[in-house]
Amino acid sequence: MMLNYWLLRHAVRLAILALAALALASMTLTQASNHTRPADIRVMLEQQGDGALRITYDLKNPRKALLFGALAAGHRARRWAIETPGFQLARLDDGDRITRNDGAKFDRVVLIASPDLVRIQKNYQPIAAYGAGGVMVYTGHFWPLTARGGRVNTTFSFIPGPGAKAVAFGARADRLVDWRSPMAHPAFVYMGPLQPVETHEVMAVMDGAAPQWISDEFYALTPRVFAHLAGALGFSLAVKPNLFLAAPLGREEGRLSYSGDALPAQFQITLEGGAWRERSPKALGIFRRSTIHEAVHLWQAAARPGSDAVAGWIHEGAADAIAAEALLALGLWDAADYTADFDRAREECAAELRHGPLATAEARGRFRALYACGHVIAVAVSWADGGTVSDFWKGFIAEAKSGGYTQGDFYDYVAKRGGERDFVAALRYFVRTPLANPTREVARLLDAAGAPS
Repeated sequence: MMLNYWLLRHAVRLAILALAALALASMTLTQASNHTRPADIRVMLEQQGDGALRITYDLKNPRKALLFGALAAGHRARRWAIETPGFQLARLDDGDRITRNDGAKFDRVVLIASPDLVRIQKNYQPIAAYGAGGVMVYTGHFWPLTARGGRVNTTFSFIPGPGAKAVAFGARADRLVDWRSPMAHPAFVYMGPLQPVETHEVMAVMDGAAPQWISDEFYALTPRVFAHLAGALGFSLAVKPNLFLAAPLGREEGRLSYSGDALPAQFQITLEGGAWRERSPKALGIFRRSTIHEAVHLWQAAARPGSDAVAGWIHEGAADAIAAEALLALGLWDAADYTADFDRAREECAAELRHGPLATAEARGRFRALYACGHVIAVAVSWADGGTVSDFWKGFIAEAKSGGYTQGDFYDYVAKRGGERDFVAALRYFVRTPLANPTREVARLLDAAGAPS
């Protein structure tokens, strides 16, 4: 299947952004105590063949149910098979639930979870297959929840298959037992034979199927990008991030698909399509732009959204805009490239807004609106502020509350920096209102911001 440049872009998942240093510093008392007291639930994940995992839930105290958060496409119903007799998995409006058939309490249940070829939009893949028989696990989808939606005090044990290791946050071991993420947050964990490569900037697990030019470009790009972002945003990352790069290229020779995910001090890239095998201007451009976008999220995360209700266009559009500034500053783009990129964002934003307002785009599955219109808004805010998008986010990160920002916090900071309530009113109108002439309204927003002549 051929996908255009924009559709190849990843969606970085909203509610779980957090920078390593901030996550540690702002950890709640409950999270801190959870790290020092025995787990209420112990989860063991044993690597099987074909990317499957045998997962055992051991409960300290018997419960009537295990609750899990929402996961689109009916993933658990399709890809989880309960091995313990007498149990059932039921889909709920807001997640999934495992119970005994007779409704009695239980203290142990075993299931088999298999990877899925269906990509889950705006969420993390529970299990992602890597080359050489490896898998990457996102712990969040296997982490039980309380009745109020919080995460149960849980540890994870990772048991790799023969010849494989478990890798996370710099650790590479035969197994990880009763493990907790140092970020007090869901995390990626790799199980497989690949050897991590450590540089000054990252600890990378690079799929052996990735073309050599990809790894060469990544290791050449990251030092320059990290140094630029540290200067532009005012701080360096406190913890060296993990990179996981998978390259199930497949046989579609004309395809260039780049998908990415970001977590506290971790980011993951998946490249699909045969067109990645050869270094071309198009492939290089997508790889650079998308990888810098992911790197921006590592810095942005210090001002993470406070809840799922915070609009994704705030951080996604800004990541696109800051990535464009970085490409220009590093000499990888010239001024014409930068201008053409912003013009494309304006045009795509207007096209997306013909389907409905930005405020409802995510609920309607119009995810490209978050990036294109968010990019336009980020640039407009920087014009109203009189600086760059990076300048604005440098201040926003420094001021953001440790518990995460709300959409109201963002608007308040725009008003504080720009000193213009009229512009904030115009911005709110642009976001909330169905627009009869989106192209005209994009131009009006930029004019209200004080577009450069």
